[in-house]
Amino acid sequence: MKYSIAIILALVAPLTYAASLPAPEIPASIKTMQDLHRGPPRQPSRKRTNVETRWITQKLDNFDEGNDATWEDRILINDENFVDGSPIFIYLGGEWEIKPEDITSGHLVDIAKNYNGAVITTEHRFFGQSIPIRPLSAENLKYQSVNQALADVDNVIKVLKQEDKYNSSKVVISGCSYSATMAVLFKKLYPDVAVGSWASSAPLQAKVDFKDYMKVVGQAIKELAGDYCYDLIDNATAYYEDLFKNEKGDQAKQELNLCDNFNAEDEKDQWQIFSTIANVFAGLAQYQKPENYDLAKYCSVLRSFSDDDSVALSKFVQWRLGYPACVNTRYQGTVDYYKWAMDNYDGTGLAWTYQTCSKFGWFQSSGSSKQPFGSTFPATLYTDQCHDVFGEDFTGEDIEGYIDATNTEFGGIHQNINNLYMTHGGLDPWSKVGAGQAQGATIIPQASHCSDLGSISATDSAGLTASKERVAELIGQWLA
Repeated sequence: MKYSIAIILALVAPLTYAASLPAPEIPASIKTMQDLHRGPPRQPSRKRTNVETRWITQKLDNFDEGNDATWEDRILINDENFVDGSPIFIYLGGEWEIKPEDITSGHLVDIAKNYNGAVITTEHRFFGQSIPIRPLSAENLKYQSVNQALADVDNVIKVLKQEDKYNSSKVVISGCSYSATMAVLFKKLYPDVAVGSWASSAPLQAKVDFKDYMKVVGQAIKELAGDYCYDLIDNATAYYEDLFKNEKGDQAKQELNLCDNFNAEDEKDQWQIFSTIANVFAGLAQYQKPENYDLAKYCSVLRSFSDDDSVALSKFVQWRLGYPACVNTRYQGTVDYYKWAMDNYDGTGLAWTYQTCSKFGWFQSSGSSKQPFGSTFPATLYTDQCHDVFGEDFTGEDIEGYIDATNTEFGGIHQNINNLYMTHGGLDPWSKVGAGQAQGATIIPQASHCSDLGSISATDSAGLTASKERVAELIGQWLA
């Protein structure tokens, strides 16, 4: 009977792949990472738009002529305003599931309308519904890389251009966050395929210990919510760190409502809870809108929970996590969940974690003293997870080598690419691994991550409006 079930499961289509085990509870550490990589802000569309779903056959390995394996890659097409031969505007998908809302509203859609263009979004391999191979083992995830994903995009364009209506269309590329990294690298590696690229908040410099990330989160809190909020978080974090340091971990465990299996004496469990707390606040700062006073409002909520800083912090974190019965944030629980996800794809970002381990790093640590989240989650937390999840090829030394190789291959923040427009928010934590003004990027004061994707609005700051107008002007020049 068991053998029969195995045969049936082997015949089931990839999108209906069955979980072999009951889904465990998602650890709080992974929930907060999901929030950080939830995809770009989506602007509600004011009218109904028909979006076509299409599947493009891709090679599993674009660089091995001897490997004939293929898979189906999902793209979405909005050609409501399209006239044959008009431009194709491609919004690259990153470490998220693409959705119709990605291409039915926003600044890129507004620009496309002016040129009767089609707007397309591509789903990155190993994300959303575009899974090339299962299980998501380390052996199979070797096919997960930015190089493979860029070749996929090139193939999408080739396939589309086989159609008469797209045959003479010029192509404009855009992206946000990691997909903005792709937008930069696509123009670098495939310079003649697209007339130009717009990269919003592109991380470019691979780095193991990304300590400046939390520094900018702290800066955003201080600048937009006030010293009182920064100090509240700082005081509460110091309080809990002192409890663990002074062998009062069980008290901290109780006050933070940590689950029974949390080991208060385990250093890695301590790393995990403090990184989780920091990520709760990072998720708010990363996509804050200064015109909405987002961080100030959240800090008012934080203070409202209690006049005691440590109590307020604990209750705020539990509120942001959805009031769990207890906060599940053990180190081993995180490792075990990722291993479970290899055989039971659930969209938690396992494939993205693999990319950070094998290509980019960007491990957001407490290494900077200029942030309010303490000093108890080193980059080693993440490099150890890489090793414990993906195996012996991911020692700390290995990972350092992979990150060095990435910067050597792609050039980090130093790019010399024609028809490329790069933007960063002045309070975007990711800006610290992106191009600055010296490298030709436009910095938008007080803005956060991917802040310029929305349509031009009366609530936009002067800097944000100017940047949106500039990219529209540049795209016009690229298409001329």
